[in-house]
Amino acid sequence: MKRCLITGSAAGIGRALVQRYQHEGYDVTGIDITPLTVALPESSSDSNGPDVELRIQADLTDPGEVTRVLEELCSHSERTPFDVMIHNAGINCVGPFTASRWEHQRKLVALNLTTPMLLSAGLLRHNLIQSTATLVFISSLSHFVSYPGAAAYAASKDGLASYAASLCAFLQPHGGHVLTVYPGPTRTEHARKHSPDNSREHKRMHPDELAHRIHVAATKRRRVLIPGVKNHAFAAFGHFMPRMSEKAMKKALFDKVQTLEQG
Repeated sequence: MKRCLITGSAAGIGRALVQRYQHEGYDVTGIDITPLTVALPESSSDSNGPDVELRIQADLTDPGEVTRVLEELCSHSERTPFDVMIHNAGINCVGPFTASRWEHQRKLVALNLTTPMLLSAGLLRHNLIQSTATLVFISSLSHFVSYPGAAAYAASKDGLASYAASLCAFLQPHGGHVLTVYPGPTRTEHARKHSPDNSREHKRMHPDELAHRIHVAATKRRRVLIPGVKNHAFAAFGHFMPRMSEKAMKKALFDKVQTLEQG
C-alpha cells in the first residue's frame, strides 16, 4: 500500500489532505503540534481509505523536535518508504514588520522554511522516501504578487519555492518529483485569523477542493500548481504589472491592518 507523510495535518488544508489521500487508498502519517487525542479525523463513513497509520505530535519550530520526528520515523523500519511527502505546516505573522516580535518571526521562518529543508534532507538521508517519491511544498500566491503587511511570511514562502526548484533538479535524475503549490486565499480558520477582512470568505477556495487539486497535480507529476482561474489571473497580474499588484495588495491587506490597529 502507498504511504503519505503530511505536516500540519490536524486542521485546515492539512486535514483536507489527510482525508483526500486516505480516500485514494494511502496509509497516512500525520505530524502536528496539536495533542494526539484530537489531532486527526478518523476515517468516516464517506471515506474509502484506511485510518491514519501513525500520528506524531511535535513542535516543528524546534530543530530538536524535527530530529526526534526523524528518529521516530526511522524506528518504524518495517514500514515501506513514503511515496508522497507534503510540507503543509505553516504559520503567518500579519502587521507592520517593525512591530512583529522577533520570536514569532523566528518560529515562522523555522516552520515555513527551515523545517521543510531539514525534514526533506533527513528523509532522503535515511531512505525514508521512495526514489520515485513526490515531495510537495505549499508556498503562497504572494510569490507572484508580494504581501505587504506579512513580510516575514512572504520571505519564508519565497525561500520555500526556491528550495523546491533546486531540490527538483537534484531528484529528477533519480526519478524523484517535486510539486510546488501556490495557493491563494483558502477557507480555513488560519486564514480567517490573519485576514483583516473576512466579508468575502465564502469566495475563498475550500480546503477539500485544494486538496483534490494537489493530489491530481502530484499524480500527473506536475511541477507547479496555481489552483483556480482567479489565482492564475492574479499571478499573471503580479508578474506583468508588479507595481500595480503591490498597490492592490497594500490596499487590501496592509492599509486595513493599520486601520484596525489604530482603531
